[in-house]
Amino acid sequence: MKYKTVLFDFDGTLMDTSRGILYCAKRTIEDMGFELPDDMTLRKFIGPPLKLSFVNVCGMSDEQAAKAVQHYRERYAEEGMLEADIYPGMEKLLQNLGNSGVTCAVASVKMEKIVRKTLAHFDLTGYFDAICGAPEDINIKGKEAIVKEAVSRTNSSPEDCILIGDSDYDAKGAQAAGIDFCAVLWGFGFSRMEDAAKFTCRYIADDVSLLERFLLK
Repeated sequence: MKYKTVLFDFDGTLMDTSRGILYCAKRTIEDMGFELPDDMTLRKFIGPPLKLSFVNVCGMSDEQAAKAVQHYRERYAEEGMLEADIYPGMEKLLQNLGNSGVTCAVASVKMEKIVRKTLAHFDLTGYFDAICGAPEDINIKGKEAIVKEAVSRTNSSPEDCILIGDSDYDAKGAQAAGIDFCAVLWGFGFSRMEDAAKFTCRYIADDVSLLERFLLK
């Protein structure tokens, strides 16, 4: 085994949460009185910290974005949280990692309580030794602290860990936290091999079976 501890990003890596995220983002943008971006641009809401998306995608001020985050979170907890699917083959991968003695954890910029509720709903909690997400603070701008927290909660050494993720936020968070990174192309950040190759990746996986081969063989 290459790594003793495998950290997984949540949105776009473990689960396809696009239905709930995009629905709630659209409703929030409309309620805030801003023009809806096109569908491709709207997908930029999946992955990065939420407040940054309202600023960067919609052009909201800091104050407007803060209000939008609160509005989104309320709607998402009521209507969007469970509009998700685990990616095909992912649960089997988690089973195989656990059976091989690998410690698994989640490291996400989504609020931790939402990640926990979603995983519990889909009966996935038991695969993880730690579930680390964002605190209530809406001003989070990156993933470094969350990755470090996941390493700490699993009692792991950075050199034994790798983060699996689908975006530049994941790649930058892993690098800043001093751990290896593996990019996946089935999510919403990296759509091409060339996009992921701009970052330091130990591996770039087109599908879950290739990710499993990299991690366990």
